[in-house]
Amino acid sequence: MKLLVVSDLHSFQMPTKVMPSLVNFGDADRNGKSDPLLGLREMLSSGKVARPDILLCAGDIADKADPLALERAWTELSSIQKDFQIPHFVATCGNHDLDTRHKENKFDPRGFLRRLTPSFPLPEYQKNDVEHLKYWSNNFSIVEGDNWRVLTINSCAYHGYGDDSQPELTRGRISDITLDEIKEELQALGSDLRLKFNVCLVHHHLKEQHSDAYADESRMRGAENLLQLLARAEFGEWFVVHGHVHRGSLYCDGGNSGPIVLSCASFSVSLQGDPTNPGVNQFYLVEFDPPQGGRHRIKGAVHAWNWAASYGWDPAENKPGCLAGRAGFGFRGDLPSFAEKLAEKVNECGRLSWSDAVSQFTELKHFLPLDLENLVGELEADSAIVVSRQGQGIREIVKA
Repeated sequence: MKLLVVSDLHSFQMPTKVMPSLVNFGDADRNGKSDPLLGLREMLSSGKVARPDILLCAGDIADKADPLALERAWTELSSIQKDFQIPHFVATCGNHDLDTRHKENKFDPRGFLRRLTPSFPLPEYQKNDVEHLKYWSNNFSIVEGDNWRVLTINSCAYHGYGDDSQPELTRGRISDITLDEIKEELQALGSDLRLKFNVCLVHHHLKEQHSDAYADESRMRGAENLLQLLARAEFGEWFVVHGHVHRGSLYCDGGNSGPIVLSCASFSVSLQGDPTNPGVNQFYLVEFDPPQGGRHRIKGAVHAWNWAASYGWDPAENKPGCLAGRAGFGFRGDLPSFAEKLAEKVNECGRLSWSDAVSQFTELKHFLPLDLENLVGELEADSAIVVSRQGQGIREIVKA
């Protein structure tokens, strides 16, 4: 199963002093080399990106709730689903998608989103369908297909609330009530949770990303409780997708049974307005391994593309703040023990190309980026083995 993931388009059309995004609906000369959204369409049309089973959008479709851009971007995303026969499309709300600046409505920041056609955030459902109504009333919804399940959460549900000293506009939140209701629905699914790929979609990030130049105050409150819930063995394995911080990474949170988390770089935000961000614009194709023995395990790879001005989308290079062209996930074993087995093979052969290593130790395909770096450290720790690199990848492992 494949997921095509985009997040944080920040598209705009209304005139503004600073260009917030590369998706500018006020530009009469939009094309696939200047506009990432049209560039994505070209990538799908050319076959450079395989047709996914589900299109996911992690929010912030427009910038500062620009109503014209929000409607047009939502229409274009929906047309991508239709034109390329992507079977399913699921989105969630970003803080920039809410009309908290009262451009369209003086009292209802959600009103414009709820009037969008097709229905937001679940275009396959009618506005009065239970799944759609639950997203807006209970702040989450669970939708399913033959072999997949998506829990989409509205982490912006309380924007516009809070007192002056603690305004909710500055952060995301998942409340205890919402968590309890999610828990009840998952418990009702029972053993069926292991028979489909489980994906959680939310806008706000789940762990703080402080630096000397950047004080992170906008993480989703209650994120640790959501991660603990999804890490429970009774609820199966989960893959979480979020946006908001515009920094791409892939990691596991919550112990050996914790969910795999994909933090998305922005699809098209102008990075000139984010001087502390070392990354680039990206989109992703998440590919899950086929189920084994009827059980749908969260194992596979994330393929990433970088945006280059005047060129378009290109397979990603390994740069700070974003993902490389391919990143695995799903290895749950003991890393030092695995390193010992791999070292024994290298010492026996004297030299092992990376392709041969992956062929003989298939678990390598599922190493997270950090785990792969730690594996190299383990192999080279006693100076008996040298890991040779080719670009950002590993070329071969050699006995010293």
